[in-house]
Amino acid sequence: MKRLICSLILTLSVNLSAATLDGITFADKANIEGKELVLNGIGIRKATFLKIKVYYGALYLAAKNKEAASILASPSPKQIVMHFVREVDAKKLQDAFLEGMEAANKNPEALKASMDKFNANVPDVVKNDIMTITFLSDGVVMNVKGKTLEKISGAEFSKALLNIWFTNARDENLRNGLLGL
Repeated sequence: MKRLICSLILTLSVNLSAATLDGITFADKANIEGKELVLNGIGIRKATFLKIKVYYGALYLAAKNKEAASILASPSPKQIVMHFVREVDAKKLQDAFLEGMEAANKNPEALKASMDKFNANVPDVVKNDIMTITFLSDGVVMNVKGKTLEKISGAEFSKALLNIWFTNARDENLRNGLLGL
């Protein structure tokens, strides 16, 4: 862990325009609807009991914030960027999103139609594919492999989907990384 922190600090001090973790680089800023977001933190999603690396994730916010509840309550745009380091088929990704939604939210059934629409857009990914999910005050926009997909409307859905990274998160280390802890 100390090596990881030292590496991240060194990377940030050498290259002020990006952050790098294990050779995966994320920009230090993102622009959403004319608003500049800053990189809040980065982490690694590991799956199964073998702790296989699936993707490196980055969270962008209007201002740095280490409190999940405050992030979720903010109406400002947010963005999660997922840089995949392995191939994952669409069905596994869809199941993971659905599992996360059910674990993180009290009434996921109320958002089933939106979740189904979102999952219908989730494709197979391969190593080095990028999936960006932008959380707006009125919905969610996903960009995969450089293609922006149909917006899924709904403030409640936007907050509920973002919630999967923070409430009953499937990977606490990823959660902590996104929070900059």
